[in-house]
Amino acid sequence: MKKLINQNKYAVEYRKGSTWNQNPEYLYKYMECKRCGAFSPVGEGATAVVCHECVMEMCDPPEIKSKRNTGRPSGWHFMKEYVDKDGNVYYRGKEQPKLKGTLKPTVIEKKNRLSKKEKQEYKTKAAVQVAKLKKELKGLRWKKDKKVVNQKIKNYSKVMNGKFTEALVSKLFS
Repeated sequence: MKKLINQNKYAVEYRKGSTWNQNPEYLYKYMECKRCGAFSPVGEGATAVVCHECVMEMCDPPEIKSKRNTGRPSGWHFMKEYVDKDGNVYYRGKEQPKLKGTLKPTVIEKKNRLSKKEKQEYKTKAAVQVAKLKKELKGLRWKKDKKVVNQKIKNYSKVMNGKFTEALVSKLFS
């Protein structure tokens, strides 16, 4: 269904909706691109259109900036005092040129990370423990005994939800 409107010097078509975001029962206005002649969907008040491909040709490609490695560990600027391998001294992220070369380089200790498999094992162990503790809780009579068991359940629940530290795991499972 093509019609050329006197106001527009570009061809206009009305088509039934065909894309995922259009209703197939309604008619949508499509107009010829100014530059290449491809039809693009437009609003009812549009008088001319430039298709997305022509717009991409007109614009420069985006600049992708990659982070440059400084050789310093992450979070070095939050440390109270950090000395890099060249002897530069930083106090809370600010360089102290007067102290250059007076201190030994800061030694960063790597943290031991748990693997995905280890985390999953701890979660299943915690779930088993919670089930046991809940059964035990039903049989308890005194508030002081229930308080201790509820605290253990709370700690194991943290592990079950994946919010745990190595200290908590070592405390619970050792």
